[in-house]
Amino acid sequence: MKADKLGEVFAKPPAEFTGARNALAKELRKEGDDEGAKRVLALRRPTAALWAANQVARRNEDDVAALIETTDKMRKMQARGTGAGDDLRAAMGEQRAALARLEAAAEAALREAGLSVSQAVLRTVQRTLQAAAAGDRDLREALREGRLESEQEPTGFEALLGSAPRTGAPAPRGAAKQRPGKEAPARTKAQERKEAAGARRREKEAAKEAARRARELQAAEALVHKLEQQAEAADRAANEARERAREARTRLHELRARS
Repeated sequence: MKADKLGEVFAKPPAEFTGARNALAKELRKEGDDEGAKRVLALRRPTAALWAANQVARRNEDDVAALIETTDKMRKMQARGTGAGDDLRAAMGEQRAALARLEAAAEAALREAGLSVSQAVLRTVQRTLQAAAAGDRDLREALREGRLESEQEPTGFEALLGSAPRTGAPAPRGAAKQRPGKEAPARTKAQERKEAAGARRREKEAAKEAARRARELQAAEALVHKLEQQAEAADRAANEARERAREARTRLHELRARS
């Protein structure tokens, strides 16, 4: 099955997704691709957040590329044990900027499609983009092509996006040395103790903020999941009702034709 055909399905608004999905499955069956048809039919109608994430990925290729690049840079820095200081702050700033642009594009896409816009939906968009950018090759490719099949959740280092980078990095090489004197050593040690205490305080505050955000996101995601299940149930019921109405209309036409 070609990825572009699947991408066309994900490009459809949520209300048109089921029809486009079923049409593609029918086309695949005609071509003899029964496995592909089964896989397509197994796709669930995307949530508003997932749909928006796919739309911005298709419309904002440069920002998606920047997000993937900066995320990869941060991950490599962390793996090398160099995830601190100015380089990390710069990489995090670039990542946040790319995400901010994509989030703004997602909001515009949602409004353009007449879909509800909320902070919970936009946070889910952001976290899905963030996690996909840090995912494996297939997930990144799906992100680039705007055909993510489910919402994603960042884990590990990427989950701390926005947290202050670690402080207390060693002084840069080549820093000017103090002239020897009786008071210089005592003054330097006092400054070091003060800086170390400040670093510990900032790290503790960053950890508290990250934990608070995690709790808030967990509660919001639980609510979104619950409402999405209700929406899917309502959608299935509506589809069944429409199918019964079509059958009843067909029966009515047959009866009128006989009379």
